[in-house]
Amino acid sequence: MGVGDGRKRLEFACECVSARGGYSDPWAGVALKRLLPAGTKEEILCSLAEEPKTIAQLARQLSLSGPSVFTHVSEMVASELLREAEGRQKRYAAERYYEPNFPVVCHADRAEFDEPCEELAGELAALFARHLARLREAFDETTLAARGWGFDDLAHYLYARAHRDARALLEARGALPPRAAHLNGVEWVFWAEESADGEEPT
Repeated sequence: MGVGDGRKRLEFACECVSARGGYSDPWAGVALKRLLPAGTKEEILCSLAEEPKTIAQLARQLSLSGPSVFTHVSEMVASELLREAEGRQKRYAAERYYEPNFPVVCHADRAEFDEPCEELAGELAALFARHLARLREAFDETTLAARGWGFDDLAHYLYARAHRDARALLEARGALPPRAAHLNGVEWVFWAEESADGEEPT
């Protein structure tokens, strides 16, 4: 029997946990369609975020066989997680360098965003706090308390719903781009950033 056949259908906190998808995060399609199903693909992405490399260079760095790396890279190119790097000096005509096909925010670039993002985060937190009393009043009118739940059990849901609704409004107004359709039919908007502690990109 399929999920939701003739029964109540649920929408989860993130569509990537559902067998049928959902409505929330624009990057969830990557997880839902298992485009990064194994640690090896993530290792390849982290390596290529440092600088573009060939399959032979990746195989040496990651201590993997060339055919194994070729398979992973081919799958990631097909899913548009990787692309062929342009402008690389090649030793051979058939030599190909690969890089992530999405933005990777390095430490220096990330630092440029720190101040405005921290300011925006503070404003969002203050705005949510200002609406807590009204949200609690709305909670008191629901059936949730009678079913044994408290407001704190729903606080993250309420914030996540407001966040999703705000994203939808910004997309509708053109301030945020909608998730993009890719060649394999998966829709996602994706990025990565170097970890704050200076370790590998995540």
